[in-house]
Amino acid sequence: MAIAGKLGAVYCQTADASTTFTDEATTSSAGYTRYTITSATKRYWDKTAAVTVKKNGGAVTTGYTIEYPGGVVVFDVALAPGDTVTVSGKYLTVSQVGGFFNWSLDANADMAEKTTYVSAGWKEFEQTLNGFSGSAEAYWGDETFFNNLGQEMIVALYVDVGAAKMRFEGYVLFNSDGIEANVSEIVQESIEFEGNGKLYYRTG
Repeated sequence: MAIAGKLGAVYCQTADASTTFTDEATTSSAGYTRYTITSATKRYWDKTAAVTVKKNGGAVTTGYTIEYPGGVVVFDVALAPGDTVTVSGKYLTVSQVGGFFNWSLDANADMAEKTTYVSAGWKEFEQTLNGFSGSAEAYWGDETFFNNLGQEMIVALYVDVGAAKMRFEGYVLFNSDGIEANVSEIVQESIEFEGNGKLYYRTG
């Protein structure tokens, strides 16, 4: 799968260490399966820290997944409308350090061959790992991308910059930064990145 969009934003961790949060409130989706931490400043969670989820004050250990970028708990089965969900863990303090345009995103699934003698001459494969990578262009403003090559950052890839703010979001590593300076044009950068974890689709 390959898609392209117009605008994107880059966020960088601005504190050396993540910060602990305890029993923070969440806001539910209309279907009562997705619960997002209510505090907007705590929505990028440290992937190396455990997240404790409580429903109505009691710890829950199964039946959900964690989306670290965005600070979301996704339950396998919808909860009751009156249920309250709180979360504890560690969050990253981040700020926007750049932006780009003309981004392109490729999501991929690695395949391992598992052909056997009963395959009747046809190859057979099994999916192993998923991943994503991308590229974008930016007007050169400072050395942010160059200095952060190989460092984990956060990207928001917008497919709609209106009120819905539909976007793909995830942790990435920037692995390439090419700077082009033509005599009669604005200095531009061509950047490439590799996903460092799962990519998520967001709205709002």
